Amino acid sequence: MNYLPTRSELTQAILTVFNNDASIVLTTQEINDKVAKLLSIPEDLLLIEEANGSGSQYSYLMRWARTELKQRHKLKNIERGKWMLD
Repeated sequence: MNYLPTRSELTQAILTVFNNDASIVLTTQEINDKVAKLLSIPEDLLLIEEANGSGSQYSYLMRWARTELKQRHKLKNIERGKWMLD
């Protein structure tokens, strides 16, 4: 892969890493790492900085993907930095 995935691809990958198991709790970093591995995103793409300096573009896209899933009641943030299926 030589491009960052779309938000749609990321949201689907997030759901896949939870494997339809509502008892699994993952940290934000664990989700990011598992999705990157699942989608075979190369390290150089993971490190591209966001223009506004708020971290990497990948992290930024993942924040939006998690937010979208939260708004669709598919994912919930049980405490800061910890997520599970809703």
